[in-house]
Amino acid sequence: MNLWHSFNGSVQVQIISADPPAAINALNQSGVVLFETKYIDDFTLLVQIRRQDYKKVKRITAKRGEELRLKKRSGLYWSVKGLLKRPVLVIGMLFLIFAGSFLPTRIFFFQVEGNKTIPDKMILEYAAQCGISFGASRREVRSEKMKNALLEAIPQLQWAGINTSGCVAIISVREREITEQSRKSSGVSSIIASRDGVVLSCTVTRGNGLCKVGQAVKAGQVLISGYTDCGLSIKAEESQGEIYARTDWNLTAVTPQTCQSKAYVTGQKEKYALIIGKNRINFYKDSGISDATCDRMYEEKHLTLPGGFVLPVTLVTEVWTYYACSEETLLPEDMSVQLSEFAKGYLNSQMIAGQILSGQENVTGSDGAISLHGQYACHEMIGRVQKEEIMRPYGKSDGTNR
Repeated sequence: MNLWHSFNGSVQVQIISADPPAAINALNQSGVVLFETKYIDDFTLLVQIRRQDYKKVKRITAKRGEELRLKKRSGLYWSVKGLLKRPVLVIGMLFLIFAGSFLPTRIFFFQVEGNKTIPDKMILEYAAQCGISFGASRREVRSEKMKNALLEAIPQLQWAGINTSGCVAIISVREREITEQSRKSSGVSSIIASRDGVVLSCTVTRGNGLCKVGQAVKAGQVLISGYTDCGLSIKAEESQGEIYARTDWNLTAVTPQTCQSKAYVTGQKEKYALIIGKNRINFYKDSGISDATCDRMYEEKHLTLPGGFVLPVTLVTEVWTYYACSEETLLPEDMSVQLSEFAKGYLNSQMIAGQILSGQENVTGSDGAISLHGQYACHEMIGRVQKEEIMRPYGKSDGTNR
């Protein structure tokens, strides 16, 4: 039997006849091709025929009064037909073939090495913007175009290389070394006062100090100049130093006198969402924006493979708790502590550095609001750097005034 007949399929049948030679002649005369013929005994014959000839042989043997038994099926046809009866196995085999041919050409996991000050997350975010993302082609990821795009996106990097190992892309980077020379500015700057105050301490490490302890200064006044008169020439440089002064602040904080507070729980609901890459799929219909009568607990669970590889698939679970609200009237004496803490926190955030020395506060309630009026004395650093303009001949200049 040749290769084509093997693909087309064949069957092995057993013929029980009183005259086996006559049965063979009858089959040959009807055009049936016999590939293998074997005598079992004087009345039993084992024959290999083509699959499409089986029905013809069955009719001939039945007409002659002989018994036909099917013994064996062979060939690719019967193997494929048997697989089609097992769809789950076929789908699994097709998936394995697809995975074996497609997945090795793609990148699904990333590692960053060589970075010291730049976070891994920042490098991965810029890499995704440059095309080095989940499912990217291995060939494209390792191209010089991708490396140059990553270096252009992150100026702090001196060199970047991308190697692949299976479905893992290893992003190797080297950061630029910031030398002392690069830290120095080529411009000229002075330090001026950011607020009115009385100088408490003055430390000048570079430049020409123009203030002293106990002196009252105005906002915008130059405290350390970047120009120093050396007699025959004027030295221009970047001034450095710290100026601390006693300053005065006046603040007013206002809050409504009535507010709504949560009384009791009226219901609870769980909502789910799926994040695939940067796309989010919500399994609920509303907007997902809670109001003042609702608390929301948020939890993310990342899909992780054995070995610690995290897939870009995240299951989000949100538990919403609903409350009934009641209106409450606030008293000035009850809100004095909260308003005082808020005012001092705001004041500390406005200072470059320093602390509050003392303060006087007055809390009053009127017109549906509670107000805090405070006067504070602070010890703070008031020096602020200002770039100076260097004049050149013929009206040219270097640098900017701000």
